[in-house]
Amino acid sequence: MAKQSEGLFEESSQGSVSAVTAIVFILSFVLAMGGIVLASYGFNPAIGASNELFLFVGGLVLTTVGFALPFTVLPALGK
Repeated sequence: MAKQSEGLFEESSQGSVSAVTAIVFILSFVLAMGGIVLASYGFNPAIGASNELFLFVGGLVLTTVGFALPFTVLPALGK
């Protein structure tokens, strides 16, 4: 059985989320989701094979940057 803690919902000692943290997470979410959508446009045979490849790779790069951003920028800033 899970251990119940009385302080489960107590307020964080670190305070609220900073503006930098919120902006980085919003930016990373937009990049990650936009990259997934862009990569999905790479599966359109009507635009040609080279354009499909560029769209898919571009979407993959955006998704990777979107997922890596909060894990690299925020620890470097100390957030």
